[in-house]
Amino acid sequence: MKLLFTILFATMISMSSFAKDFVTGTIVQASDQSPIAGANVFLKDANGKLLVYGVSNADGQFSMAKPPISENLTIHVTMIGYKAYSAPLVLDGKPIVIRMEEGNFQLKEVVVKAGRIRESGDTVTYRVGSFAQKQDRTIGDVLKRMPGIDVANNGKIQYQGVDINKFYIEGNDLLGGKYGIATNGMSYDDIGAVEVMENHQPMQVLRGLSFSDQAAINLKMKNSAKATFLVHGTLAGGWSEQPQGMLWQGDIFTMMVTGKYQMMTTFKGNNIGQNLSDQLLDFTSEQTDESIDGYISLSSPSTPNLQRSRSYFNRSWMVSSSHLLKTKGGGELKAQIDYNNDRVSAQGASATTYFLESGDQIVLEDRNSLSHRNALAGKFSYEVNEKTYFLNNTLQTDLSWNDLTLNTTGSLPNTQSAWMPEYSVSNLLKVIKRFNNNKLVTFTSRNEWNSLPEKLTVSHDGQDYGQRIKQRAFYTDERASLGFVLSKVLLSLEAGVSGYFRRLNTDLFGVDMTGLTGAETLTTDYLRAFASPKFEWRYKKLELVLRLPANLYSYFFSGTIGNRTEFFLSPSLVARFRITPRMSFTLRGSARRSPASLHDIHDSSILTDYRSFSSGVDDYYTSSGQSLSASYNYRNASKGIFVMATGSYGWSKSKFGTVQNVVGDYVFYSYESQPSDLRNAMAFLNVSKTLDFMRGTIGVRGNYMRVENSLLSQGLPTDYCHDVLSLSPFVNGNISRYVNWNFRFTWDKSWLEISNLSNRSSNNFVYSGNVTVTPCALVTWTAGGEYYRNQIEEGHYKEMWMLDTKLTFNISKRIEVSASVTNLLNRKEYSYTTYGTVSQYERSSKLRGREFLLSIYLKK
Repeated sequence: MKLLFTILFATMISMSSFAKDFVTGTIVQASDQSPIAGANVFLKDANGKLLVYGVSNADGQFSMAKPPISENLTIHVTMIGYKAYSAPLVLDGKPIVIRMEEGNFQLKEVVVKAGRIRESGDTVTYRVGSFAQKQDRTIGDVLKRMPGIDVANNGKIQYQGVDINKFYIEGNDLLGGKYGIATNGMSYDDIGAVEVMENHQPMQVLRGLSFSDQAAINLKMKNSAKATFLVHGTLAGGWSEQPQGMLWQGDIFTMMVTGKYQMMTTFKGNNIGQNLSDQLLDFTSEQTDESIDGYISLSSPSTPNLQRSRSYFNRSWMVSSSHLLKTKGGGELKAQIDYNNDRVSAQGASATTYFLESGDQIVLEDRNSLSHRNALAGKFSYEVNEKTYFLNNTLQTDLSWNDLTLNTTGSLPNTQSAWMPEYSVSNLLKVIKRFNNNKLVTFTSRNEWNSLPEKLTVSHDGQDYGQRIKQRAFYTDERASLGFVLSKVLLSLEAGVSGYFRRLNTDLFGVDMTGLTGAETLTTDYLRAFASPKFEWRYKKLELVLRLPANLYSYFFSGTIGNRTEFFLSPSLVARFRITPRMSFTLRGSARRSPASLHDIHDSSILTDYRSFSSGVDDYYTSSGQSLSASYNYRNASKGIFVMATGSYGWSKSKFGTVQNVVGDYVFYSYESQPSDLRNAMAFLNVSKTLDFMRGTIGVRGNYMRVENSLLSQGLPTDYCHDVLSLSPFVNGNISRYVNWNFRFTWDKSWLEISNLSNRSSNNFVYSGNVTVTPCALVTWTAGGEYYRNQIEEGHYKEMWMLDTKLTFNISKRIEVSASVTNLLNRKEYSYTTYGTVSQYERSSKLRGREFLLSIYLKK
């Protein structure tokens, strides 16, 4: 009994000491006293300096370390959907109760630096006008200048090196993952600010409970652009010297944003090298556990490290229309329909060298391709996103009709014709209900049907041969989960069943070779039962997420492969340390045993192009692997500093290894029962800093990848190691109010090491930049381009300048007339060298020649 009293007394003393060392409290709604989860809590001194920071948990409670000073303190609380709270704070050791009123939350800056970037908790706000330059037109042009944000040419956005999970316009997700339409279409002049919400959880029901390491972007429209019909467009015409002919371009962009309704509709067409289909990609779509992929790998000549528009001979059309309507019940109805049509030609020459111990095998090709693509997509959804309830049902269909004709001369002259349509229909239903603020029930249902027929016909010396393939698959996944919140811990269990039913028909025709299986009809089906416990814990600056997914597969195969049952366990752990509100460090680790790719399980030999055959695995196989990764994030928005660094290492093993055999002009790929040990490493660095004295930004982006593996080449075990390094520093800014400029240097290096053979390497250098001069408000002149220095072989480099210029007359805020010349030096060919598994590719591609374009831009 004395021991019990001693323990109780010590516990009381410990709790009293804890209360004195920490500031604790509860945040509730003023209307009904219900707790508010996920609110940001700040303590500041008399000068407004941030001292400590915290976040309320599922019960509305928060705990922060006691600041070093105790006088003239204020406490600030912010939360989307509530008015900001601010009050003097007296440290008397008692818990604080903060009552917040519902309303619009206006961001309050922690620090303001030259008016360009503001920060408040996990939200960073960029003022668009402070980053825009005279030559910019779309919001994507301006986003590329903002530190911490990277924008690809197709409009895809990354923040601190990680893909964003949502793209909002005035807080609404109009476009879903197809936000490339906005980044390549919306006028930056209609947008006042860009908000980046770090660690964003899109579903309100999960805020404060489930962690996220992805950010979301929200575009804040100017008041003059709200509740009005916005429209702008371009019409252009000109002349090209290669191929000789007329040039044309046209686009019209319309948009409306009101409190209840949002709309964005755009139409574009051109033959000046602008790729429109990439702007319709879905960057945030959820991936299923199974996907259906094609076997035919016919493709047009490509040009890596070169701006795609330089070699993209196209005639393209695209129309996209997206609508969002808020209903009376608090829900959102969304509809999105897209169509695009592409006709693309390409021409190039290549020399492919296969490194063999018996001597190198070289295949020479001159290729001329013509492809057509028609794609129609529709997406319709209804969503309710509330604090205690989430519902989303999305119906989606994607239909595309693709064909490609490729004429080849060289070692084996031929003409290849491929027909490769794709059809898919899917429906995803997700429901989450939150009870008593500490219980979660989730139900998810996904059903998807895919069809992928393919046909390849090769004409050679008056004879035809080729490949016919039919694939059809149906995937269903039904799962439910239950979660409990215990203090700072979220325990959840997700369980369910799924099924995958796939049929494959292959028919190799016109080929008479021994050892090839020409035709096959195969079903590869499975039923799966799974359970996935998850443990999420947050304590002070530490967040832990432990997952233990367990899967039981029952496989059903036709043909010679026997049915079987397999069990897989793949635990993973994530530990995140919030060192300060601006700095975090994350460790990830996983161990897995993975099921086989059903795509590779077949007996037949499939012709993938005119000289390549691929044979599958005639038995079931699994792979096992482990991976470790670490990442570091730091941002100081007031000083314009953004840093992200990550590194990972993984290794995996399988009982089947890859086989490559070169016989004459043909290459045969297959698998053989032999241990395969794959190791890979990756490192990524992204650092950027504003240069406020010249309204500019400086930064560097680096990538490194290493792959170690082995294969059987010509019957001999061959180890290989492939390294790729890319380093790209950049800087931009203003020399004066009349001149702005940007410069980027990119160095790509590739190494290939093969056992018992000499090592190979290549270096490629790209210098790019432009200067824009605005001598008066009426005239803007831009000149720039790229300088390429590509290593073709040891000690031999191919160098090339590409120069462009554009003169714009700003007649008014609503009318611009411009004249431009691209490829001013009329360069017509681009050469480069790359490496494959145990091979080298030396290629040259035809470029678009000198082009003159006259255009007019109108804005309402």
